[in-house]
Amino acid sequence: MDQSFRSRSLCLDDISHEVLRLLADLGGYCTAQQASFLLNVGPGQPVRARLRGLQRLGFLRRVSKYPAVYQVTKATTRLLGRDSSIRRRHTLETIQSRLLGVHFYLEVREWPARFVFDHQDKIAVCEYVECPLSLLPQRDGKPYLRENFLFWLPDWRVAIAMVDQPGPGEFVRLRVFLRQFLPLLRSCRDKIVDLFIVTPDQRRSFAYQKLLQRSRAIHKLGVGPFLSRVKPHYVKPPVPIIIETIWPTADKYDESADLIESDNLSDGHSGHRNVRLIGE
Repeated sequence: MDQSFRSRSLCLDDISHEVLRLLADLGGYCTAQQASFLLNVGPGQPVRARLRGLQRLGFLRRVSKYPAVYQVTKATTRLLGRDSSIRRRHTLETIQSRLLGVHFYLEVREWPARFVFDHQDKIAVCEYVECPLSLLPQRDGKPYLRENFLFWLPDWRVAIAMVDQPGPGEFVRLRVFLRQFLPLLRSCRDKIVDLFIVTPDQRRSFAYQKLLQRSRAIHKLGVGPFLSRVKPHYVKPPVPIIIETIWPTADKYDESADLIESDNLSDGHSGHRNVRLIGE
């Protein structure tokens, strides 16, 4: 088995290794169209061929037929030296949220923004801007930022983002997020830290903004003086909706699935309305 893994690893070029690393940083999932822009090229056969090659080598597996969604495998986490849950099966809600995170990354990096993915590097950034680590979310008595994006904004302020999940529950998610990070905002009074709530559309963004402005329970948390630093943000290109997963027992390439795909993705509801791609 080790010899097989080494042989497959030797088949990877630098571009394939880089896209696997980036996918792991972003949560382990991407659509075929997202991969095109992660590789900084337009949609087309070369990217699809690369994804299929990584699937045959066992570093990716396809988890939905339409739209094409790929997930990193155990071989990828082994290649990168990570013990991570990104290779495991997840709910549709989690997959949808992680695809939203990739859309957000592709949009925000053009601002430009510089993302920090390594957990210890995130902690180091907070130390650099003199934010007390004791005020960060904690797990087992240690600062914990693995579930949130952290990035430098163009003006060198720090941003921490929560990626929304589909379905109801905006109030609970917002309250948890604010409880986690309001102490940090209070400590950093020179406005060096902003909070982002990443949503898939304008309606969800408006729902969070309404809660921030009108919810008494949210205002009781003490968010009032920091409202300008808590920013709901919806990604402009719509995120494709995943209706169901296939979760193959073996990672086999299914050519028939590619025959029904085009460069425009369905929104997952009608099957007719086209969805714009990143960069259009």
